[in-house]
Amino acid sequence: MALLRPSLTLVLDLDERVAAEQTILEINRSYAHIGTPVIRTHACESTEDAPVRNTARLIVNMGTYSYLNSADEGADERWETIVGPWIGNMLRKIGNNMKVFNDRQRKIGYPEVHFDTLDIELGAGAFTVAVRPQGAGAVDEAVAERVTTARNLRNDGTFAEAVRVELPCAESWNAQRDAAWEAWAAEHPEVLEEPDTDEEAPSGDVADEAAEPAPEKTREELLAEDVIAKSYENTAVPPTDSEALPRPQREEEEEEEEEEDPFDFPVDYTLWAVIGADGATRTYDSVAAAFVG
Repeated sequence: MALLRPSLTLVLDLDERVAAEQTILEINRSYAHIGTPVIRTHACESTEDAPVRNTARLIVNMGTYSYLNSADEGADERWETIVGPWIGNMLRKIGNNMKVFNDRQRKIGYPEVHFDTLDIELGAGAFTVAVRPQGAGAVDEAVAERVTTARNLRNDGTFAEAVRVELPCAESWNAQRDAAWEAWAAEHPEVLEEPDTDEEAPSGDVADEAAEPAPEKTREELLAEDVIAKSYENTAVPPTDSEALPRPQREEEEEEEEEEDPFDFPVDYTLWAVIGADGATRTYDSVAAAFVG
């Protein structure tokens, strides 16, 4: 008998400002071991300087097998033994993949792609649990336990009318992110520094001299330089002994630069936003196990 397991449809909705062709190619390459994502784009929400908004949708497919509603036969067992652990594994894989992807983008000078939420769609979209990743994109595998808690609260009637739960709520997330950014920027003041163009830009006679093109070299001068550049006369070994030739030093070998720490912070998932079908939102304190206000 074949082992029953979910399948994943991963939909990445990107702000068009970060959806360059090269970035999309890198995303497809990076996620190849998880599954080719469906990539969509959208225009920025308002003005061009509005924050970039990207979302990832993890659509859980289990065919005709029920796993969301406890009232359905076998649903709880399927969740506990199959779906719940699988979601934890997917969150870990995708979160780590996002972090590694952005680390590479930063190293090669390409724009990073951060996702506001990982929307886990359950029961053919009947219930969604949106998880906000850490600052650099990783997701703690233990977050899957909170997804299970949200499902249980829906089944026991606490979240009976809810169609979406956000972990944490937007207000808590924004406050955490802003506080973390201020602390990180204080430790990395260089990120807020603007380049001093006045000192670098030449002026007056210096600018005029810099603007003058260098005199063209004659063919004989160029040939002489080429001979010198290819000459082995300055080496300490015969030119036939190629293994003993001094190795040219690359800049990174001469002086290795320390890699800059990316902006990152752990997320406190205490306060949740519980959203009903009518759009009404309530804040739930998962530690106190009660609604706030």
